[in-house]
Amino acid sequence: MKCLFIINPSSGTHAFQKSIDQFIGQLILHTNVNTIDTYFTRGKNDGLERAAKLTKNEYDFIVAVGGDGTINEIITGLIKSESKIPLAILAAGTVNDFATYLNLPNTPEAFRDMIARFKTKKIDAGYVDDHCFANVLSGGMFSDIGFLVTKEEKKKFGPLAYYINGLKMLPEQLGLSLHLKIKADEIEFEEDAALFMITNSSHVGGFPGVTPYASTSDGKLDLIIIKKGNVAELLNVFMDYKRNLHPQNPMIRYVQAKDITISCDEDIVYDIDGEKGQTFPVHVECLRHAVSLIIPDQDEK
Repeated sequence: MKCLFIINPSSGTHAFQKSIDQFIGQLILHTNVNTIDTYFTRGKNDGLERAAKLTKNEYDFIVAVGGDGTINEIITGLIKSESKIPLAILAAGTVNDFATYLNLPNTPEAFRDMIARFKTKKIDAGYVDDHCFANVLSGGMFSDIGFLVTKEEKKKFGPLAYYINGLKMLPEQLGLSLHLKIKADEIEFEEDAALFMITNSSHVGGFPGVTPYASTSDGKLDLIIIKKGNVAELLNVFMDYKRNLHPQNPMIRYVQAKDITISCDEDIVYDIDGEKGQTFPVHVECLRHAVSLIIPDQDEK
């Protein structure tokens, strides 16, 4: 078998980057992979452009190594290439929600075993502004923290860096109010919101079960809106989340749809798996079964 590693060398910790050779070595020594090419990205969209050049049967599989932004670039390029080459993910970011949700391995031995079994699953992708995303698009309360946390803070504190910055911003974030106009398939409604998220998996910002009905292969995206409220109401939402009851909370609006358009009365920055979105209105589509993903031998989600 022949594979291509597309690697973002600036993602994750130095320790993880140094371990890439171990992942490659395990594949060469203990699987039927006999040829491995590597491509190192140097800047934005390098991963997208390399993946977009792939042709059918050029490789038996691709390995994406990097954070959410890198993985989204490679997924976008892979879809554009129409090569239908299976993808494996080595998540090297700070939080890695998508990989956590699918229980993707992050040790050389477990990754080797996954490749040796070579079980694949067709997964959906979100599509917005001519780019794809694997996990989440979000706007509103705390959604811009990812742009404020420095690479140095991520390397030093890991996921804790986001929570530290979130606490610093808490007073101003609680005052945020967005008037949203939403079309989700055939449903249209308006909502005054503190936060909205459009997700492909249920794991967001390091928190599991945020959108508990989400599936990466159901052909739908899950829109969850936390309505504008006071501190007590928002705390009640959080307590219901801890009990897995938040979809029933009156402060929550939860919708599943294939096609979602959101207009906002404020031109806020929204987040697409750690990358800045462009402008409103934002139009998001679900690309059903867009990528063939190599997964561990387990129950599918």
